Amino acid sequence: PQEEAMNGDRTESDWQGLVSEYLVCKRKLESKKEALLILSKELDTCQQERDQYKLMANQLRERHQSLKKKYRELIDGDPSLPPEKRKQANLAQLLRDSQDRNTHLGEEIKELQQRLAEVQGDNKGRSRRKNEMKVVPPPRH
Repeated sequence: PQEEAMNGDRTESDWQGLVSEYLVCKRKLESKKEALLILSKELDTCQQERDQYKLMANQLRERHQSLKKKYRELIDGDPSLPPEKRKQANLAQLLRDSQDRNTHLGEEIKELQQRLAEVQGDNKGRSRRKNEMKVVPPPRH
């Protein structure tokens, strides 16, 4: 009896308002659900890119170690040559190797800078979308 009295106090207009507010909230929830799926996919992509960058960094470290080893071998040189000739040959080889490596590293730097700029642009877009999606409380009637 008391519930009926409470329900009886609401007008048709009140019910329509509540239904309308419910539908708005439902649409907002669906929109946020879709946005969350998009962000989740973007996160997966970022994680994959991070893993690729880590792999590239490890490969560069290994290459650096290999070059250091080669450098040490060149410094030691061929013991059958006289010391002055061995030193000249080693220095010439070191110069050629370092010039080649410098060129290669310059290309890698350009590529990594481009990728970094792309990722930073993507992150700015994600941040902007995230700020746009912040929950706004529904208006009170």
